[in-house]
Amino acid sequence: MNKIFYLIKKPLANIIGRPLSALTSLLSLLLLMLMFDLVWISSLTVDNYLENITTDIDMEIYLDDSLPDSTVAVVMEAVTAPDGIAKAVYISREDARDKLHSLMGTDLLAGFGENPLPRSIIVTFIPEYLNSSYLAELTSSLERLQGVSEIYYPGDWLEKIEGTHSLLLKIVIFLGIVISLAVVLNLLYTIRLSARSRGQELIQHRLLGAGKIFLSFPYIVEGIIYSLAAAAAGWLIIYYASMRLTFTSIEIVFPARLEIIYFCLTALLVGLAGGYIGIRRSLR
Repeated sequence: MNKIFYLIKKPLANIIGRPLSALTSLLSLLLLMLMFDLVWISSLTVDNYLENITTDIDMEIYLDDSLPDSTVAVVMEAVTAPDGIAKAVYISREDARDKLHSLMGTDLLAGFGENPLPRSIIVTFIPEYLNSSYLAELTSSLERLQGVSEIYYPGDWLEKIEGTHSLLLKIVIFLGIVISLAVVLNLLYTIRLSARSRGQELIQHRLLGAGKIFLSFPYIVEGIIYSLAAAAAGWLIIYYASMRLTFTSIEIVFPARLEIIYFCLTALLVGLAGGYIGIRRSLR
C-alpha cells in the first residue's frame, strides 16, 4: 500500500517541488502542442478548400458540326460509359444560345441568320475521380470518338492544385516530425533535470533494494502528466478561441473528436517515452 501511495504521490511532489521549472516545461510543451494543432487545422482547412473548388470542375466536349443529331445519343452513351462519370448533359445549339443570353443579359446572336454556337456535352465527375491523370487519360480516350471536335477542362489549373496539395502534405509531415521531436526532447530534458535534483534520493533507494522499474515509474508518470496536460490545454485554448472568432471567407475545419482523443493518447505515449528515456540514464 505504501508503494502504491509513493507511486501516486511522487510525480506530483516532483512537479510541485519545482514549480518554476514545471511551469516553464508545461508552457513550452503547450506552445509546441498549439503549433502542431494549428498546423493540423490549417492542413484540414486548406485541404477542404481545395476539395471544394475542384468539385466544380467539369469537362466540356464539343461536337463536330458534321455530326448528325440522330447520332448524338450514341456519342452520349460512349461518353458516360467510363467509370467516374457522375452525369453527362447534352447542350444543343439553342441551349447554348439561351445560356449565352442569360449570361450576357441580351441576345448577341439576334442578327445572325443561323446559330453559330457548337453543340456540346457537359460531363461532371465523381469527386474521387477528379485528378489530372484520370482526366488526361479520359480525354485521350474521348478524343478518338467520331464526332468529337474538341475537349476542354482546366487541366493546368488542376495540376497546380494537386501540386499545392502535395507540397502542403509534405510541409505538414515535416512540421509534425519536427514538433514531435521537440516535444520528446523537451520532456527528456525536463525529466533528467527532475531526476538530477533528486540524485541522492535515487541512490539511497537503489541501495535499499528498489528496482529500476519502481524508481522510474514516478518520472514516467511525470512525463505523461506534462504532455497530456499540454495536449488537452492546447485544444481547450483553440476551441475557446474558435468560439470567439468568426471567419466568413473560409470554413475552418477541425479534426473529429475521436481524432483529437487519439491525438491526446498519442501525447500520452510520447510523454511515457520521454519520461522513460529521461530517467533511464540516472538509473544506470
